[in-house]
Amino acid sequence: MLFETLMSVKTARKKFTEAVKKTFKPEAELVDLEKAHLRVLAEDLHSEIDIPHYNRAAMDGYAVRSQDVAMAGRNNPVVLRKGKEALWVHTGDSVPSGYDAVVKVEDTEDFGEYVAIYKSVGKLENMGIAGEDVRRGDVIVERGTLLRAHHLALIRSAGIEEIMVYRKPRILVVPTGDELLKPGEKLIEGKVYESNGIMVSSYLREWGADVDVSEIIPDNPSDIKRTLENAERYDMIVTTGGTSVGKRDVIYGVLKEIGELIFRGVSLRPGKPTVSAIVNEKPLLALPGFPAACAASAYTFLKPALKHVFNQNDEVSFNAILTEKIYSKPGFTSFVRLKVDYQSMEATPISSYGSGILTSVTKANCYTYVDEDIEFVERGEEIRVFPL
Repeated sequence: MLFETLMSVKTARKKFTEAVKKTFKPEAELVDLEKAHLRVLAEDLHSEIDIPHYNRAAMDGYAVRSQDVAMAGRNNPVVLRKGKEALWVHTGDSVPSGYDAVVKVEDTEDFGEYVAIYKSVGKLENMGIAGEDVRRGDVIVERGTLLRAHHLALIRSAGIEEIMVYRKPRILVVPTGDELLKPGEKLIEGKVYESNGIMVSSYLREWGADVDVSEIIPDNPSDIKRTLENAERYDMIVTTGGTSVGKRDVIYGVLKEIGELIFRGVSLRPGKPTVSAIVNEKPLLALPGFPAACAASAYTFLKPALKHVFNQNDEVSFNAILTEKIYSKPGFTSFVRLKVDYQSMEATPISSYGSGILTSVTKANCYTYVDEDIEFVERGEEIRVFPL
């Protein structure tokens, strides 16, 4: 019987990740900061300067000596000479040596050559001191970080314009299926627009890969075999569709002929008919054609494998309270789509099954796993969730 024996999600993930790590050796390369977005940093970055590198005003107002205005109040203003005892500063301006605080403009009144101070300030109040954000020599971004917009801003603030990043893994996504239509083709009964290709390739780019998507390959073993054997320049291949047990599900037969099988069928719900193999010494992951199962398998196998290759440790997760009971099938790890209310930190299940319902993913903003030895999770329980 086909799929009679399923590999556990934990074992399958470990085997696939090991195959990826064995065959893809990340190499470092020097790139301009402008081209570093969504690249993985290959070294710890140290700042060569203090950030900020000077004492600066945090408010518009007057730089003063705090001891001069220690007794200032609404009923007891302190009058200072402008330009000497009180120096006007804009937010972000340097606070010159000798001044140790800034009085906000709304707590002052201008009298020509003089200014009245109506509120006392403590030492360093309304100021940012040199190095309060970053000290010279501090590690500002750690090796293995997937560089986002805020990382790039901090790196530039430190005056660094060239950095070492890992080469992106080159991945080919191959959509397969006789039933698939190209965008713009006439929609007829029994046919669907191919969508897994754009979904999986977009996920992979978000996770730090360089991705190409092939033309749609029909359910023809010769065509699929030719496509896979001509993919030498890629570090990994990901196919979609054709992994189940129907007459048109030919992926397994092709992989059995030209590759070394890692697993066929996993105890993931949805996502059971996921297949993996080594083809031409490169890892291949064959994802199910149903879109929700395709997404579940991508998150379960592709994302952790890429993070492991680059030694990334930035996985985000948090706890939330379940609003409804989750039922799970014994013997299967359930990939449960959730809608989390970030104010109440309550998680509402969208679905714990349903391979073909893509809106179960688009309506969700998070997911969780229910282990294979758990049949249900009660309403009100605290669960660990991950952002989609």
